[in-house]
Amino acid sequence: MSIYNPIHRTDSGAADVLGKVALELDREIASLEHRARTQEGRLTELTNLATFQREALDAAAIVAVTDRAGRITSVNHKFCELSGYSEAELIGSTHRIVHSGVHDRDFFRHLYRTISGGEIWHDVICNRAKSGKLYWVDTTIVPHHDGSGYTAIRFDVTPQKEAEQRLWRLANIDPLTDLPNRRNFMDLLAAATNRCEPFATAILDLDHFKDVNDSAGHDAGDRLLTCVARALQSAIGADEVIGRLGGDEFALILNFHGDLGRLNDKLATLVGVVGDHTEANAFGWRIQASIGAAVFPEDGSDHRDLLKCADMALYAAKQSGRGCARVFEGRYRREAEWRADIRSAIQRALAEDELFVQYQPIVDLQAARPMAFEALLRWKVRDGSVMTPAVFANVFDDERTAADIGAFVLTEVLSQIDRWNAQGVPFQSIAINATLGDFRSSKFVDRIIQAIDTGRIRGDQLCVEITEGMLLDRGARTVWPSIDRLHDRGVHIAFDDFGTGFASLTHLRQLPIDHVKIDRSFIESICAGGKDRVIVESVIDLAHRLGLRVVAEGVEASEQETLLRGLHCDSIQGFLIAPALSEQHAAAFTRDYPIAA
Repeated sequence: MSIYNPIHRTDSGAADVLGKVALELDREIASLEHRARTQEGRLTELTNLATFQREALDAAAIVAVTDRAGRITSVNHKFCELSGYSEAELIGSTHRIVHSGVHDRDFFRHLYRTISGGEIWHDVICNRAKSGKLYWVDTTIVPHHDGSGYTAIRFDVTPQKEAEQRLWRLANIDPLTDLPNRRNFMDLLAAATNRCEPFATAILDLDHFKDVNDSAGHDAGDRLLTCVARALQSAIGADEVIGRLGGDEFALILNFHGDLGRLNDKLATLVGVVGDHTEANAFGWRIQASIGAAVFPEDGSDHRDLLKCADMALYAAKQSGRGCARVFEGRYRREAEWRADIRSAIQRALAEDELFVQYQPIVDLQAARPMAFEALLRWKVRDGSVMTPAVFANVFDDERTAADIGAFVLTEVLSQIDRWNAQGVPFQSIAINATLGDFRSSKFVDRIIQAIDTGRIRGDQLCVEITEGMLLDRGARTVWPSIDRLHDRGVHIAFDDFGTGFASLTHLRQLPIDHVKIDRSFIESICAGGKDRVIVESVIDLAHRLGLRVVAEGVEASEQETLLRGLHCDSIQGFLIAPALSEQHAAAFTRDYPIAA
């Protein structure tokens, strides 16, 4: 209602003016009252919105407020819940209370430099809860405009971070040994070369590990790898690295401060750690390692070249008898290139029929009986010269190539037996040299058995020669069943190069051996007396006592033949009798030689 209510009206004009003024005042007052009510409603809305936002932030985020000195002045419930600390424990403390030790000083130096400059800082931080458990938070720290302190808003990203870590482990960590895998190690090796400081990288290989898997099973092999990994880790420094390249190969990054003598001592220690490790040797056989090493930057300018050089040195260690270490030398690269060329040439020779077989006679000294032969591989190269396996022996280190050659020789010999049977050539048997590569699959033995079972050859027309090296490998346990299968079909088994290795004499008792072949190295000096003659005489006597026949290889003088005959050696072969002969000359030789009655 109007506030103007005059008691007296002086005149009508003045009354009209005053009425209008009163009306305007009424309208202004009404407008002010409406605006006040509207602003009050808006203020209530803003208050409610602020309350909601604060509640939503508290529900979703971890919030803490600190003063300029970094002391916590306020925390929300979620901070307490995630950290495990009570509000009372947190207020007045600094964020060092949840320090995890994961981040370095540079990380926090950058954080403090950013917020002290009035800028917002954002990153992911790993904190440690009161229980000791690590958790990850996506953190934004906002400086207050009045300079009074900082508000930190964090979101828990632990599940995402743990998922990232699991994926990283799958991509970079070997699950069996918990060591860096090949990919991770190559990255670490590349990083080491980028630092441009001298170091060495090494490849360690467990000798005959495949034989452990073959004979004892993959579970035993995995246990062996695990205990060897632990032993090697304990033998290197905290600033050195060990990874697993795959299979039984480990790789290392070693510090030696430019002192090659120190490096050799360290490598020898690693070889000894594997060889002397009691847990590893609990598997029932002696475990040993071979190591090849290369030095940066002398041997390789990048991580790939460096590892190749270490691999070449590893090959040299294995050729030196295994169970030792070698540091890369320039000649290893030249030898590796030559080996690669020879392997490639042999594969080409197989494809282009450059390989062929000749037959060296084996004559019986004690009785008139048909002559036996040993099939010997030859390679006629493009210049017309003929090479013996002694020149390209390293190709047999590659089991696949060795198996290809073995299959070729077997094909030739089976066909030769076919032809000589058809021609009526008087021969006793043909011997072939087998390798581990021949026995890695059953194809080699299956072909022989098929030829016997189909009547193509008689079992006693074939002799398979095995070496002591094959029997020293624990993988020979995988060879034994094959030898048994062959022997059951009447195939003769010969123990070749007897005395040149370290095979246990129990092999002569355990395996179905028919013949023992004495290596030519013992025959060379037999006529001079001494130890070689004693060894030969002892081998002959031992073999005969075990019911085995003896063949002496490399007989080149009649005096050797006479002495061997007096020692009751059963058979001899060598240049005194004949070199390796072609098919036609060998057939003629069987008819013309006096012993072959």
